[in-house]
Amino acid sequence: MVARLEVTYGDNGEREHAVENSDALARALVAAVRGERGAEPPAEAKFVELLRDIARASRLIQYVEEWRELAIVQADKLDADASRVNLGVAADMSPSKLYKILEKHGRPKNRTPLTRLDLVESAITAEGGEWDPARVIETLESYGFETDQKGARSLLRDLNRENVLERKPGVGGRAIYRIPGAGREWLYVLDPKLDTVDGGPSTPARVAKLASEDTAPGQWWLGRKLKEMRAGDRLWIYFAAPEKKIAAMAEVSSEPYPAPAGSEKPYLVNATLHAKATEALRKNPVRLEAMANQHPQGCVGLADADLALVLKHAAL
Repeated sequence: MVARLEVTYGDNGEREHAVENSDALARALVAAVRGERGAEPPAEAKFVELLRDIARASRLIQYVEEWRELAIVQADKLDADASRVNLGVAADMSPSKLYKILEKHGRPKNRTPLTRLDLVESAITAEGGEWDPARVIETLESYGFETDQKGARSLLRDLNRENVLERKPGVGGRAIYRIPGAGREWLYVLDPKLDTVDGGPSTPARVAKLASEDTAPGQWWLGRKLKEMRAGDRLWIYFAAPEKKIAAMAEVSSEPYPAPAGSEKPYLVNATLHAKATEALRKNPVRLEAMANQHPQGCVGLADADLALVLKHAAL
């Protein structure tokens, strides 16, 4: 037997139909839509027919259940300030089950503005890296919250004031933040014709030799005081001649400090050459043509694209 179910939508009389091969299941569906109980499988139904109808009913319940779940989440988003009591009554769910569904779709139990701050802070702690308004917006959307550039910038400033994040230096007007104390990456330019290292020539060969022999902190010249530089940062050493390339790395162990009067440059910073990374870079340097920064000068923040390269070449 074939049962044809007809549905009429709205005032315009739009109609659709569906065909169900089981009269028993079609009657049960119509009764459910009407809010009636009591529909039973026919007593004369065969075992194979009941198995078929059970499978179809299970699929139907699954699809409707999925729709109800999405409808609950959408309703919660549409009226985020309302109590969820009415939502639980409509869904015929206990608070614990309702919250479980909402949390599954990124709708936390507490929906106050502070929760947005907590969510972003939690993501920062778990994921690390750099944070800008676009990443904040993406993170909040994954939890079912909406915000704009202004709101995201406000959250970043709040987290900055609470010392959860600090502003990344050297990015102009872009609002980029990161976890305080995270080691900074610096591109440190050496010109063997002009600069010295520990009182000797700053050639790639000599710097590689120092890295293999000397474990004490050395002193590195700085043309200006970099307030953001601190112990734990890294200097990726770019040689300007004879071949333009990054071929060494040193780990910073102090903040910049004034050099003695009459020194080569006005500031110094203590840093120790990293033997393993320098040896790897000596064998496989990052050459200028592969770098994002095509005009290295002085000591500046290392571009993110260049960091990925040097880490790979340094086998770190």
